[in-house]
Amino acid sequence: MSFSFDAKSEVAKLDIPNNLCCTKAELSALIRTCGQFGIKDGNFYLELVTELPDLFARVNALLKKLYGNVELELIREQKQNGATKFHIVFDVENTKKVVQDCYIVRTTGEFYANIPRDVVENDCCKASFIRGAFLGCASANIVIKDMNDLKKHSGGYHLEFVFSSMNLASDFAHLLSEFQITAKVMQRKKFFVTYIKEAELVSDLLALVGASNAVMVLQNEFAVREVRNNLNRQLNCMNSNLEKMVEASLKQIEAIELIRDTIGLESLPQTLYELCLLRLANPEENYENLSKLMTSPLTKSGVNHRLRKIVLIAEKIKKGETNE
Repeated sequence: MSFSFDAKSEVAKLDIPNNLCCTKAELSALIRTCGQFGIKDGNFYLELVTELPDLFARVNALLKKLYGNVELELIREQKQNGATKFHIVFDVENTKKVVQDCYIVRTTGEFYANIPRDVVENDCCKASFIRGAFLGCASANIVIKDMNDLKKHSGGYHLEFVFSSMNLASDFAHLLSEFQITAKVMQRKKFFVTYIKEAELVSDLLALVGASNAVMVLQNEFAVREVRNNLNRQLNCMNSNLEKMVEASLKQIEAIELIRDTIGLESLPQTLYELCLLRLANPEENYENLSKLMTSPLTKSGVNHRLRKIVLIAEKIKKGETNE
């Protein structure tokens, strides 16, 4: 399963809020985000459509908290791609009361275009509404990878909520801001998306809705990605240094062979002559190891200086200049 599915499943199993106002707020968000509401055969019709099998029990508990025993019907729909959709159908008798109590429809029959302040009056209700929206329409591109996989994951920490109107998306972004969670809004085809991209803000939102296990998994992923990125940086640095060393060694050997085949290595000063022989015999050694092989050990910078001088002599030979 995906990270977002596991997080939502965890939240769906949380205890129902103690306060009735919070219960209404969560149910209101669920209806607004995954609900299908209308009139069928002259009666109000309401169902919630979700991929979460645990949501049925939660909605049942929310309604029981508000109204006592309420009949719900669960219909399973098998999609062609193998996924299962669950349709939680409300009974006709209570639908009208539910949509009015949860501020979906006014007593006049008009829909609320925005998130009514009455349903999110207190901080506890705001958090409950956010939790309901999370269960109803949240999704994430977050991929949790194994620590042994050193490949850098290009995906970020993107969490989004999909709404049917700009009013709802904007109101929801404002609601998140009251918990210091900055979100942006964009339109995607006929839908409106409120999204969060910063890793710590995603973690804060998960904590707000009660997804404690998901927070721990995400924090662990932060650490794993940091270690993986550090290892990749070190490997890249090592590879870069190795490539430079091989390139320099090939250039030095080419220069030494040119000197050998033209003026002869014996014409060089003893320190350069010895170093030429050592480089030819040890083409893969670094400057530090070459310095230790010298009769009179040099520093790495000393070896580098003499090899550069050998390359310079070869360049003069190529240009037809007399080597002094």
